[in-house]
Amino acid sequence: MPYGLAAVLCLRQRKLGYAVGFVSGVFWLVMAGFLTTFVLNGFQRVEMLIRTGSVDRLDVLIAAPAAIATACLALACAIGYARHPDKRWRDLVIFASAVAIVPTYFLAIFAAFTPKYLEMFRRLIR
Repeated sequence: MPYGLAAVLCLRQRKLGYAVGFVSGVFWLVMAGFLTTFVLNGFQRVEMLIRTGSVDRLDVLIAAPAAIATACLALACAIGYARHPDKRWRDLVIFASAVAIVPTYFLAIFAAFTPKYLEMFRRLIR
């Protein structure tokens, strides 16, 4: 949902869209790349596919293109905002709001549908 919202708002050149897209992308990359081994395992499966011509876990292989696409999303949103003609100091409030709202959204989704994934955040709290 945040990605779709970001896309629509970015097409309309709204600063909130750039903020939501950037924060969503970075948050996913932190979760999948640093709090778990999902991205690492995905690139290992890419290497396996190149080396052997087959993959044992297609569900993990998707992590590699997902990480690349998500990094591109975050970068594109940062560039889009940088090219925006009407930047102001109060835009920091928009980005701060996105930093608060986007992770809260993802955590709420995890809590509602897959609470076991909340465990990866316990390391950050301790």
